[in-house]
Order: sequence, then C-alpha cells, then structure tokens
Amino acid sequence: MEKEQNTLTVGEKIGYGFASTGDAVLYSASGTFFMFFLTTIAGIAPATAGVITAIGAVWNAIYNPIMGYFADRFSSRFGRRRPLMIGAAIPLAIVFLLLFTNVAISAGVKPIWYGFMFMLFWTCYTSFFVPYLALGVDYTADYNQRISLRLYASAFNQIGNLIALALPTALVALLQRQGVSVNASWSIAGGSIGVIAMITILVTAVAAKKKDVPCASNMHDSFSISKMFSEYASVLKLKPARYLIIASTASLIAFTILLSNVMYYFTYNLGFSSEKIATILPIRPIITCCLIPLTSFLSKKLDKKWAFALFNILGIALLLILKVRGVVGTFTLGLYLLATVCICGIYWQIIPSVYYDICVYDQYETGKNRQATIVSFQGLVEAAASGLGALVLGLLLGRGGFDGSLATQTEEAMAWIENCATWVPAIFVAISIICMILYPLTRRRYEEMIEKLK
Repeated sequence: MEKEQNTLTVGEKIGYGFASTGDAVLYSASGTFFMFFLTTIAGIAPATAGVITAIGAVWNAIYNPIMGYFADRFSSRFGRRRPLMIGAAIPLAIVFLLLFTNVAISAGVKPIWYGFMFMLFWTCYTSFFVPYLALGVDYTADYNQRISLRLYASAFNQIGNLIALALPTALVALLQRQGVSVNASWSIAGGSIGVIAMITILVTAVAAKKKDVPCASNMHDSFSISKMFSEYASVLKLKPARYLIIASTASLIAFTILLSNVMYYFTYNLGFSSEKIATILPIRPIITCCLIPLTSFLSKKLDKKWAFALFNILGIALLLILKVRGVVGTFTLGLYLLATVCICGIYWQIIPSVYYDICVYDQYETGKNRQATIVSFQGLVEAAASGLGALVLGLLLGRGGFDGSLATQTEEAMAWIENCATWVPAIFVAISIICMILYPLTRRRYEEMIEKLK
C-alpha cells in the first residue's frame, strides 16, 4: 500500500509540472532580457542596471525566509499551497507588463522606478514559487518518484524557457515590422509573458487539489521574527543543507551571468540579428529536454550529486575550449549551447529534488516538518545569486566600457562580454562542483532514513 501511495500517475506529474512553465518563463525572460531592456531601451547605464537587479535580489533574499516561514503556517479549507499560488498569479502578470514598459519619466527617476518594480516582481514571484516548490514534497516521499516528478517539471520548465527565449525577440521584431514602436513592442512582449505564466500557475493550482491538504492544527502559531530566524538557523545547522546552499549559490551565479550576458554576446560579439537570436535561443531548452532521459538514468544509477558534477565538468571544459577556440561557426555555436545546458539546464533537473531530500533529512534529525522553510532556501539562493551575478556582469561590462547607445562596441567591451560568456562563469561552476562532491546525503543514506521514519 505504501508503494502504491508513493507512485504517481502521469497525470499527477503533468499537473504538477505545468506551473514550471510559468516559473521558467518568468525567470528566464527576466534574466535574459531585463538588463538588456534597461541598457538599450530604457537608456540606463550597465553598472546602474546591475545595481537595480542586485537591489531586487537583496529584497527577494529578505522576503524568501518570510514567505517560507509563513507558507509552513498557512492553512485554509482550500489547502496549504494552492491559495498562495493563486493569489500571486494575477499580480505577476500585471507586474511583468510594467517591468518591460519604458515609462516616460526623467533619467534620474528611472532607476528608482525599475528598482521598485523589480522588487515587486520578486515579491510576487516568490509568493508563488515557495508554495509551489513545497507542494512537490507533499506528492511523494519515494526517492525515484521524486526524481521523476522533478524531471516532468523540468520538461515543462524547458517549455517555459523555449517561450521565454523565443517569444520576446520574435514578437518585438514582428510588431516593429507592423509599425508598432519599439517601446510598445517590449510592453506587449512583457505582458504576454506575464499572461502565459499566470495561466500555467492556475492550471497546476486546479490539478493539485487532491494533493494539497490543510496543515495540521499544531502549525498554527503567531508570526515571530525571532522564531523565523531560529528556524532558519536550525536548518543551516544541517550539514547537507550547508553544502547544498553553497553549491546552489555558486551554480546560480554562473547561470545568471550566462543568461544575462547571452544577448550581449550574440548581438555584439557574434553579430546576430534579433531574428537570428530568436531562432537560436530556443535550441538550448530543446537540448535540455533531450538530456532528461540521460539525467534520469545517471541520477538513479550513480546518484544525483554525481550526475550533477559530471554534467557541470563537461560544461566547464567546453567553455574553456571555446574561450581559446572561439565561436566561429555552427559546430562551435552548438558546443556553446551544449555547455550552457550542462551548467544551466541540468541544475533545474536535479537540484530541486535534492532540496526535497533535505526535507526528509530535517524530519529525521529534528522531527519537524518544515518543507516550505527549507525549499525557500532555494528561492533565497536564487535571489542572492541572481543579484550577485547581475552585479558582477554589470560591473565587468562597465569596466569594459560598454555603451548601450552604440551599435558597435569597443574591442575591450567585446573582450569582457566574451569573458562573461566563458571563463568568468566557469569559476563559479567549479566551486559548485566541489561542494556537490562533498555533499554527504547519498541515495543509500536517504533510503535508510525513510525506512527508519516509517
């Protein structure tokens, strides 16, 4: 009976995974295009744009623990997670429209406006993402089923990436050919992304009705800042959690640099048009989807941490080779896309389920059920890493003398764009690999804990 209860149907996995499309479409579109929009459409300097994204990330890092603590204590007759997801869906669509709207205000006020909007975006995003990620813990406790659930979510995640990477540039180019202004085109693109995310989140909220149950009455206690910090300090005492958080942070810094830099690299260094970029960027999520069966095989055969390490080692090797060789044709462009998949795409296939494992470890060690608190660390790490990655990118582009008003950049600016596409993210990936190799929670240890908990 326990095995049957832990076995998920294909329909349940699809229902859960659907919201990952909204997750990815928001995360990838903001990460890929927001800095580019700020520097080339809104007319904000690269270093200032980096500070704007960093401020938004700092706020998100503050808000994530609050949301995780609150989500573990929230209850309603409609469930623990779904009402929070539904409540965030519509505001997300509105905020994303405003995020990519070039407002007619003075140059001195613009950074304040976009900084506030980016903070509001992360607030809405985290209000959806933390309950959604915690919802996956409630689906099953089986090690392989959790891998399978997250791989289904990863497949939908890649659909979101496909939409996020293809739609904005293609839609902006199409609208401009129809005579729509560049500012209005970007606003429509941002609004379209927001609506798509909203719909997918609502679909999962409906599909997860049977899996989302009200929390136990003993979780109803008053909100306390001291209790919240105490909870998070307690989680940080868990050795596997510390290794995972450091690995995630380093990996996502590399992810942010690669993601935010790709428009600069393709536009200025490789000389691609908007239409060509719109056809190239979707190739990456397609490659990621193709690697899902291999990721599943290696994760179940070797262990999740070794599968993660192997893919990332390959990614570093390819980036360093391309730094020396250069991207000069279709073959080397394909290798570059594969390298970014090994570093960026594989993270989302493996690491979320590793956070689920920490939930079991926490229950085994402390006897507590703090799923939302623990998975909110992933959101906190994403926030901190995205801010640091964007800040590093902005500072390095500024050091190179990048000027968004110029159609052709200086050699120094292009050199730093190339560095941010190759060896700079490789440094952070190396740190992530080391931490994951040292990560002590193996599959064997996980299954022993499950048996003892039963």
